[in-house]
Amino acid sequence: MRQVLSILFGAVFTISMSAALGSLLLRRLRVSLLQGEAALFGFLAGAACTSLLTFLLCLIGQARWSIFLFAGAVAIGAALWRGWPRPGNPIAGLKHKYALYYLIFTVYFVIYFINALAPEASPDGSSYHLGNVAHMWHSHGFAWNYHSMYAYLTQGLEMLFLVAFAFGRHSSATLIHFTFEITLALLIICYGRRFGCSRGALFAAVLVFASPVAGKAGSSAYNDLAEAALIFAVFYLLQAWNENRERNLLYLIGLLSGFAYSVKYTAALALLYAAGFLWVHSPVHNRRRNLTIFISAAAVAILPWVLRNWIWLGNPLAPFANRWFPNPYFHPGMEAMYLSDLSQYPGVRHWWEIPWQLLVRGRVTSGLLGPLFVLAPVALLALRHRQGRQLLVAAALFAIPAWFNTGARFLIPALPFVSLALGLALETAGSALVVIALVHAIAGLPPVSALYADRNAWRVASFPIAAALRFEPESKYLTEHLKDYSMKAAIETLTPPNAKIFSLDSVPQAYINRTFLIGYESALGNFGMDLLATPLDRNLRPSERQRFRFLPVATRGVRVVETADEPAFWAVNEIRVYRQGRELPRSGSWRVSAWPNGWDAQLAFDNSYATRWSSWQSMCFGMSLSIDFGQTQVIDEVILDHAPVASAKVQVEVMDDRSRWVPLTDSNDTSPLDTPAGLRRAASLALRTRGIGYLLVHDSDFFAADLRRYESYWGVTELHRGEHASLYLINLN
Repeated sequence: MRQVLSILFGAVFTISMSAALGSLLLRRLRVSLLQGEAALFGFLAGAACTSLLTFLLCLIGQARWSIFLFAGAVAIGAALWRGWPRPGNPIAGLKHKYALYYLIFTVYFVIYFINALAPEASPDGSSYHLGNVAHMWHSHGFAWNYHSMYAYLTQGLEMLFLVAFAFGRHSSATLIHFTFEITLALLIICYGRRFGCSRGALFAAVLVFASPVAGKAGSSAYNDLAEAALIFAVFYLLQAWNENRERNLLYLIGLLSGFAYSVKYTAALALLYAAGFLWVHSPVHNRRRNLTIFISAAAVAILPWVLRNWIWLGNPLAPFANRWFPNPYFHPGMEAMYLSDLSQYPGVRHWWEIPWQLLVRGRVTSGLLGPLFVLAPVALLALRHRQGRQLLVAAALFAIPAWFNTGARFLIPALPFVSLALGLALETAGSALVVIALVHAIAGLPPVSALYADRNAWRVASFPIAAALRFEPESKYLTEHLKDYSMKAAIETLTPPNAKIFSLDSVPQAYINRTFLIGYESALGNFGMDLLATPLDRNLRPSERQRFRFLPVATRGVRVVETADEPAFWAVNEIRVYRQGRELPRSGSWRVSAWPNGWDAQLAFDNSYATRWSSWQSMCFGMSLSIDFGQTQVIDEVILDHAPVASAKVQVEVMDDRSRWVPLTDSNDTSPLDTPAGLRRAASLALRTRGIGYLLVHDSDFFAADLRRYESYWGVTELHRGEHASLYLINLN
């Protein structure tokens, strides 16, 4: 019970701190808000302030529980001293005939609360959302030497998680996200009261709150419900501003828009929507002023994350846009493959199967919206209302990310708008709204959804009250529900605290206190994948030698240039330069370079066939690998050793007296290259050279069987064998 109290304290303290800061901000802005609205918008605005404060503490390495406690106490004390207004009741004034809706909310609140209070076992929550929080907690700030792609997404919500985590650990952070789910439902109800559609808004709130994917995401340490709540809050405030034209509302709209961006990149659409709305609805003579206020307020929440990534990584939009902002941490090609995978529906052969998966089955789409959303097209009837048109435009805009990511949760930001438009369209249908809401709520209950949803669909599937109240040990629950948690004791016992462990797939880093290098999450991870695949994959092994011969030429430099434009990557394991049949010995005075991916150019000159330089993006004219000898050399032959790429077309160029590159030849002799011996050991040596001393290998990994069979060839020792994975030491003995 003591653990439960600490979890609740962490969540309540973080929420109270945010609400206090929001109360002070709203008092300063003096905006006109109705009963209940002030509490909800105050919490959201205060959450933005708490997030910014935590960011600054992380920046200076002072993210400590004592400082959080002091800052929160000051904020709460200041709010009380200034006369913290009563929060008001968001559902005040609604008739008692809507009691059925309140019952639905109560039932679902209890189900979700217990799931949120239970140990956090969601895939992304346990791997990177709270994994990043754990890294920050141990470092008392940003872990600058940790280069997972997920560590450089905007982390506005993780800043709140960090405050709660300081006191109540993982479940406390999950409860913060659950609070945003509740806030969203109450905002929808308040919207209906303000704009004269209370019945339809209550119906819409039930549709969103009881949606299986919203319930599961909201009771996990994700960020989708926070994003949805902030986007809807921006929409709501824009409608309110359009009625009263209060200038100070623009500051609040800007802050929440910027905070939405800091929570999740896809919420950048809220910035576009708000800017477009203000442009259209502002008087011509006030457009510039209104947009300036909005953009300035938004920048307060956006710039910290943009500047962090730009200064530290050289890419303000990391881990994306790496082709525009090249850097040594993330490859454009891996980014393209990652995004392509997100947009696929594996196993779906016809487009009409997708709605069935989204609404009912939820296997391919990693979650389901609920069968009653089949009525969504009826929302088009709301086009006859001005509000309906606004809602449907917003729904279409905020559904765009779902085109690029097939997960059902990427539709969550659009659900409030679709649901409200549907409620508005059917508001005069009498008891039909209540019946539809009740059927939707019953269909979403865990025992009922189990009858039609795929067993692997991501949804709330149980009521783990024993685990939530910690009557069942947390370790037992996590072992049963979380992949790789059973390896925690072995990993933390058999590896030193500063160990770097390579894994092909995600692991629950929120619980295992070690640094993991995941294969697809960074350039270093890609390097590890390449190394482990090269000895086993004939398409990657160097098996072809290209020999370029020409008349002797005196030059200071030579380079090989790609002239083809093809989707494949261009890669070279080794480049060798010859004179009269003898290789020029490599010298410390040589300067090697490449474009693109110049950071890995040395891999083509390291005398290891296990490593290779790769463009890590599609071939295009002008890609090159270059050598500056530092002095004039006479050469007559260049050799490239690599895996065959039929679409590649390479030419050799030399540097003339004016430092210009002059094409020399593109004709070559191609011959087979015997597979070099010792590739496995060379791969392990290259991993060790990069500081990776351990491998966490799952039985399903492509190299698992070979690694177990040829331990001595790889130079590894199995330290621990788990049920589905093994831990190896790279010892090269």
